Amino acid sequence: MLEALLWSAIFLLGYIYVGYPVLAIAIARIWPRPAHKGAISSAVTVIITAFNEEKHIEQKIRNVLELDYPNDLVDIIVASDASSDATDQIVLAFNATNVRLLRVEGRLGKTACQNAAAAAASGDILVFTDATTLIETDALRAICGNFHDPSVGCVAGRLTYVANQDDATGNGGTSYWNYEIMLRMAESSLGSLIGVSGCLYAVRRSAYRAIAPELISDFVIAMVVREQGLRTILEPDAICYEETLDHPDRELSMRVRVGMRSLAALASRKQFLNPFRYGVFAWQLWSHKLLRYLSPVFWAVALLANVALALQGRYLWLLTMQLVLLLSGLLGFASLRAFGTSRLLAQPYYFLLTNLASAVSLFRFLRGERVVTWTPLR
Repeated sequence: MLEALLWSAIFLLGYIYVGYPVLAIAIARIWPRPAHKGAISSAVTVIITAFNEEKHIEQKIRNVLELDYPNDLVDIIVASDASSDATDQIVLAFNATNVRLLRVEGRLGKTACQNAAAAAASGDILVFTDATTLIETDALRAICGNFHDPSVGCVAGRLTYVANQDDATGNGGTSYWNYEIMLRMAESSLGSLIGVSGCLYAVRRSAYRAIAPELISDFVIAMVVREQGLRTILEPDAICYEETLDHPDRELSMRVRVGMRSLAALASRKQFLNPFRYGVFAWQLWSHKLLRYLSPVFWAVALLANVALALQGRYLWLLTMQLVLLLSGLLGFASLRAFGTSRLLAQPYYFLLTNLASAVSLFRFLRGERVVTWTPLR
């Protein structure tokens, strides 16, 4: 029984982190489904949701105004989530007819603000982006060209993380995201992403539907368009940049928040987990999201079963490997506080951090806690 538990848990962990990505990449290369791009000059509304972003909002608006897209086809809505700093005043001070402020009272959260901005938008394409994200000049053209394909309902930009300092959080976060991008490119080629980065993505206005405020919009949007028979794809040439968080407690807090909102979305939209109805999309949801959030449970089972077997003199080598991985991750935390840098330990540290975040997210979600609003960490 212990042996079965051990190898079942290890098999599931191997499938989550190695087996599924390899399968997705292999199938995507054999049966790719590319988008049919074309020249397109649709009216675009860029929606920036902000809460107390006085440090970043002016730079962000200027960044959008400088994008290589016909200026008369772009308007900008800054949806202020009842900001209490100078964010609103900075937006109102812009001397541009295509920049407007939409103040949402009551501190309702990012998703509710996006819903309000989408309802007020005039563009045929809605582009959602964060106040702290900088966008490459040609990114908007690259994104919009994909809407020439009538099967495309949502297009994700390609986020690149920039580490401001040489530490395990920055290095680990960058390595993790490179792994994620590789997997997302395969999923996009398979037919559809199951979620996008909230830093930059676009949706046909005709396909946008209001999302419940307690749900994470950049995950649920892929389900919204899939329900309409449309797909979500990744545009690798639509590049944007975001700084990594520089403290492990901030990174953990962000990942717990995202995890709790993602679990709430999976519970709310559980019909998409039905492979008989949603096929490959459901397989991707199970493999990339649900099983990954359950990975700390599988790891705990593997570790406990391994300890019990080791006490019988069996699988000592495997227990040693597990403990080395765990210790390396813990040393990554220690080196952050002692020396401030840890390239060698960045990957095991970040693997441990993401599993810790998944465990905390799962525990808090099962307790009935929900997250709707939060304070910016950058």
